[in-house]
Amino acid sequence: MTYTTQCPNCQTRFKVNDSQLAAANGLVRCGRCSHVFRAPDHFVAAQAAPAAMSAAPAPAERDPIDDFELEVPDFDPQAQQAEEAVAEAEAPAEPEAPPQQELEAFQRALAEAMQNRHATAPIGNPFDEPAAAPEPEVFGSRRRAETTPEPAAEPPRPAVRPLPEPEPPLFTDADAEQEDEARRHRRSAPWLNGVLAALGVLGLLFLAAQLVYINRTRIAAEVPESRPALERLCQSLGCEVPWPTDISRIRTEWSELAFVPDYPNLIQLSATLKNHAQYAQAYPMLEVTLKDSDDQVLIRKVFTPKEYLKPDDFKLGRFNPNSESRITMRLDAGKVHAMGYSLYWFYP
Repeated sequence: MTYTTQCPNCQTRFKVNDSQLAAANGLVRCGRCSHVFRAPDHFVAAQAAPAAMSAAPAPAERDPIDDFELEVPDFDPQAQQAEEAVAEAEAPAEPEAPPQQELEAFQRALAEAMQNRHATAPIGNPFDEPAAAPEPEVFGSRRRAETTPEPAAEPPRPAVRPLPEPEPPLFTDADAEQEDEARRHRRSAPWLNGVLAALGVLGLLFLAAQLVYINRTRIAAEVPESRPALERLCQSLGCEVPWPTDISRIRTEWSELAFVPDYPNLIQLSATLKNHAQYAQAYPMLEVTLKDSDDQVLIRKVFTPKEYLKPDDFKLGRFNPNSESRITMRLDAGKVHAMGYSLYWFYP
């Protein structure tokens, strides 16, 4: 159904239907002034049509139903009313108009100021309470009021920054004097320089002796002629000069393991050991390992040079450079039936 409602703000009439009223509980927005109002509260009753068609009112006298359309508001009316109330509460109050008495007093003060334009004192605020004027001094029959001029304000002075303190010099005259005094003292005592030089030489000799002691084995190997001197020196100090022990220069040239005839428990080990170094070395230790057919260890034993060397070779006490030594040993293997063996040379 269609109704006619009138905007309370601009008095413009519009046509509304039930769907528009049900969209926002009757709230609509004017298409001309954008005012929001409830349409049912401002319905306009339809006027009765006249009996005769000839008595129809002129077009100028018809109801002002505007062509603008009503719109359903796209906001929350309650929230808008709350925001308008808060805005009205926070708005500053308008200044009240001054009363009639104050306006008359201001006009009188303005008239007096225009009459006394030659006065040097400021007019001031006409709404302030009048201050008591000081009594003028009397000179005979003539009175004169003197006014004291206010002192002029001094201009602001620029801020003065203090100069940074100078840094103390690195070297002062006192330091130079002390250095000169120390230099003269050193010149006046020549024996002190001799003592310091002697101590330096002794320190160097001690350092050299320490290096010789630590590397005596290598020195004796590289320079064989120095071994007798090193041995005598070590004899006085209670030490000895050992032979080098470079196992990488000692290799097995040939070896064989065989059973001794008529002695089933005895096996004979034969090997040739060679020193490939250019200097004499100490004889190494020998480790013999007997294995079965599955390469599993059956017996392992370590022999010293005294046990595997001949008496003459052991008495010599050294393994000469580029020389070979023949080794032959018989071992009691018991009931172990060895099928393989290995030789391992090492230094303890």
